[in-house]
Amino acid sequence: MDIRLLRYFSVLADELHFGRAAARLFMSQPPLSQQIRLLEDEIGTPLFVRSHHRVELTAAGRTLKEQAPLVFAQLNRALDLTRQAGRGQVGELEIGMISSVMVGLLPEALRQFRERYPGVEWRLQEMTPAAQVAALKERRIDACIFRLGHEDPAVRSELLQHEPIVMALPATHRLAGHTSLALGDFAGEPFVAFESKRSRFADHLLHLCIQAGFAPLVRQQVTEVQTLLALVSAGFGVALLPGSTANLAPPGVVFRPLEPALPAVPLYVHYRVDDHSPVLKAFLETLREVSGTSEDAVAAQPQSALASR
Repeated sequence: MDIRLLRYFSVLADELHFGRAAARLFMSQPPLSQQIRLLEDEIGTPLFVRSHHRVELTAAGRTLKEQAPLVFAQLNRALDLTRQAGRGQVGELEIGMISSVMVGLLPEALRQFRERYPGVEWRLQEMTPAAQVAALKERRIDACIFRLGHEDPAVRSELLQHEPIVMALPATHRLAGHTSLALGDFAGEPFVAFESKRSRFADHLLHLCIQAGFAPLVRQQVTEVQTLLALVSAGFGVALLPGSTANLAPPGVVFRPLEPALPAVPLYVHYRVDDHSPVLKAFLETLREVSGTSEDAVAAQPQSALASR
């Protein structure tokens, strides 16, 4: 149905006079009469009783007069939601992440995103980086957040920040009282680490130890950062971690900087190159704002360079 016919009807139903209704609609009376007959033909029933002296609504016309405002309200609501969707203000977002990023940048970005876009329903899925990439390419999630880049022509990786790598050790450890330590000081010490088969970050940290002249004695491998920190607190070993994880530490764990400092560890957001969702765009803009990065700065860097950091 042409929505204009319903608008013509509503004005005539209010005025019950073709002349006054035509004037309100800025049209002449004969075209208005023609449009009303088209509407009646489309609906299949008369809506007005016409005479030389007056115009009255039929029972069907009275019903349509009651329902027409609901139609217009729903149409306006639909158009408003459509505009909001186009601006990324409504919709859904599935975000893959690793547990260690739930401090600092990501929680703050999510807080701001929720305040700015309350109509967007977002969900976090805690997954390993490999599982995140698989889910991203299968379109089960919309964005991945983990450390180290991912080189893939179908996936774009944006660098959000760099964090220092620090040593987490039990508060009772013999070196806990030192304000600064060298990585080589921990040669022969038991380590707790992320599971190497599921974490490229774990391989990265292993390589740093080897560069320092020793292979770490990994006593226990885990998947979640909270488990790793609990084991450090219990005295099972020491661990190399991004500095922000200090905010997750239980009592009994201390963090110490390393001298010389190790290369800072990056944090990336990854998403499909062909995903032009306004909701994803709004989320990425929020991440960039919180992290102090820009899309232009990232676009100027080759993907291979990002993935190697």
